[in-house]
Amino acid sequence: MIKSAKWIWTSDKERENEYSEFTEKFCVSNSEKVILNLSCDGVYSVYINGELAAFSACADYPWYKFYDEIDITKFCKKENEIKIVVCHLGKDSQTYIKNNAGVIFEITAGGKTVAKSDKNTLSRVMNEYKNGYNKMITLQLGQSFLYDNTVIKSEYSKSVVIDKTYDLHKRNIKGLKLCERLPINTITKDNSVIIDMGKEVAGFLDLDIESPESQKLLIAYGEHLEDGSVRRIIGLRDFSVEFVAKKGGNKYLNALRRLGGRYLQIYSDYPIKINYIGIRPVEYPVTVKKAEFSDELTQRIYDTSVYTLKCCMHEHYEDCPWREQALYTMDSRNQMLCGYYAFQNGNKEYARHNLILIAKGLRTDGLLSLCFPTGIDIPIPFFSLVYLIQVYEYIHYTKDENVLEEVGGVIKTIFKTFVDKVEENGLIPTFPYPCWNFYEWAEESNNEWQITRTKEDKEIKSYDLILNCMFVYCADYYEKLFGEKISVEKTKQAIKETFYNGKEYKLSTHTNKTSQLGNSLAILIGLGNEELAERILTDNEMITATLSMRAFLYDALLTFGDKYKGYILSDIKEKYKMMLDAGATTFWETEKGAADFDGAGSLCHGWSAIPVYYFYNIID
Repeated sequence: MIKSAKWIWTSDKERENEYSEFTEKFCVSNSEKVILNLSCDGVYSVYINGELAAFSACADYPWYKFYDEIDITKFCKKENEIKIVVCHLGKDSQTYIKNNAGVIFEITAGGKTVAKSDKNTLSRVMNEYKNGYNKMITLQLGQSFLYDNTVIKSEYSKSVVIDKTYDLHKRNIKGLKLCERLPINTITKDNSVIIDMGKEVAGFLDLDIESPESQKLLIAYGEHLEDGSVRRIIGLRDFSVEFVAKKGGNKYLNALRRLGGRYLQIYSDYPIKINYIGIRPVEYPVTVKKAEFSDELTQRIYDTSVYTLKCCMHEHYEDCPWREQALYTMDSRNQMLCGYYAFQNGNKEYARHNLILIAKGLRTDGLLSLCFPTGIDIPIPFFSLVYLIQVYEYIHYTKDENVLEEVGGVIKTIFKTFVDKVEENGLIPTFPYPCWNFYEWAEESNNEWQITRTKEDKEIKSYDLILNCMFVYCADYYEKLFGEKISVEKTKQAIKETFYNGKEYKLSTHTNKTSQLGNSLAILIGLGNEELAERILTDNEMITATLSMRAFLYDALLTFGDKYKGYILSDIKEKYKMMLDAGATTFWETEKGAADFDGAGSLCHGWSAIPVYYFYNIID
């Protein structure tokens, strides 16, 4: 709890992408427990007596702010100096909502306040960063950075108390952990050097070099090499950061902007001596359960799946550490489900926090936002329904029914939104602008064109199989959560009459194509028998379910008992062995790998770790 501190900034003016540093001195006795409570707008890192003690993004909302409670006892001496670095992003992205700059903190020792933020706190704008640069990495991630190691650092002055008032909520998860450096392999190439860390990693740029002259280094990062180089520019994306080296030795660790990938490529005018350059791993602390399988391939798939999960867990679940670092319901549903098996205690506190963070993203139209938090919102109705499933599964695995006190009202609002959308014919039509009627990254199911549609675009009314099946499917979860039965029989009948072609279910009223995902959902709501299951597996014209959505396919097959367990295991081995044979150290967003999305396919995606769940539940 923060009792007497004030929200402050370096001045009453602010700009986008501004770096500021705040400092206080304080004394403690050797026997006292020292706690730092801190909140800010943006991202922070904390140094006690020059040592990095904590770091995180304050992933929250302008209307629902978190504070972190950090035990800094082990970093403290009798006399101490704290420095808090804050990057105020100030620009909407899919992982941040624009808000006014500010930081608030309080240090207690033995329960008594020994330092706090107020007008006497010394602060400075960090001129070693290029403030206001606004060089974007991706629409999802937001800004990159440029650090100048040649400048004389700016002086401190008193801070300004700013007008910010919040009921702060404690963020009940563990602090992130900075791991040891990874061994690297260095490859010299023309006017650049390529660093290979040997595997996918998510973390901070860690640099220790010697430069013969003052010069600017351009550091590109990525998950794979193409034509022997890191792909820096992909469409409008720019996967690079910059560092201005002084002549001589340079040491730098950026504990603010997390990078993801396996490779770095450093471009310089003059050759540099590399003592070390790499991405220093940053992890959310988890204890992995020991799982041993007799089959070597199964073990490799399982272990790689667990590592994929770990790479996609930081302030919250992330879809991928390289391109987005965003929290989605569909992605996190798969991640949570696997985490209940992969980690000790099912990682209960972390999953709970994520569910609450998602709930705070409820929109005024009764849907959830695209990501949590997000300042660029294109809501996916299908993903709002997924939230019911992941809350039910959380309660099932953790027995924590109290979570409904926090999120139950949100679930009821979401489901009422869908109930109210059911038309006289029993069906829910596709949602109009600004919604994105996305289901999976497959033909006829991604509707990618809707991302850029406008309010003025003409709407063509249609009905989708997957959306209506998911509504019926989630009615069962709704009843399990609240003991309230919602009649969906009319919708079930309408689904059969509208989409069934006599053999399979077509995807929508504007196409005759069929998909494994759509027909699997039909089975899950009781509109398909074993004959349909066989067609799902044998009809080569049916659109194949993508990696993330094969969970619904497998679940549909498992409704027929043990008959298809062999197929499921074989299917997982075939698809995941392909990635391992291609050198994967984490599992991909889709089977196309890096080539998907015009070269922007992620090679580490949390939703593809589903073998963890099925190996536990199928293998005897």
